[in-house]
Amino acid sequence: MLQALPFLSIIAVVAATLLRAVAIRRRTGDRAFAFMSATGIQRIAGVSFALSVAALVLASALPASGSSLAVAVLAAILALVGCFIVIVAQVQMGRAWRVGVRQGDAPLFVTHGLFKFSRNPIFVGMILQGVAAALTANAAWAWAALTVFIGSCAVQVRVEEAHLEASFGQHYREFRASIPRWIGIGGRA
Repeated sequence: MLQALPFLSIIAVVAATLLRAVAIRRRTGDRAFAFMSATGIQRIAGVSFALSVAALVLASALPASGSSLAVAVLAAILALVGCFIVIVAQVQMGRAWRVGVRQGDAPLFVTHGLFKFSRNPIFVGMILQGVAAALTANAAWAWAALTVFIGSCAVQVRVEEAHLEASFGQHYREFRASIPRWIGIGGRA
């Protein structure tokens, strides 16, 4: 059961993401999946993100034989913590939650909850789940998928930061200066 937790946690995040998108659509009429209309670098990031996530889901479903108990425990902890972070941050974003960026679509940006510690807690949580999946499979292709996934997240974060700065100007620049991009204390531009 322990080795199944990374897979189950990823499935839980996928389900929560779909349910969140439906809830936002019903409540506000907004379409949360902005990747569908993405172009340029965001399209490339979205495709590589989707492909690497598919590979990591597969990696989490195929536990390596002979994996130590310590590795299984570490993977399970990372997966569950990542799942918790993603779902909590999605809820904390409220109406602002999106998958991707659309021009002219920035209802607000969030500065409370987990966003006091990271400008991108959802990506942090997903990366933790990706590490858990790679640990679970312990295969070169899973680590390669994780590398592509992290690279896709980094590109998407830069797209989102530019969008938020264009939408909110000085208010976002002040937030960006005081809160780290990934995790920690203090700001980083």
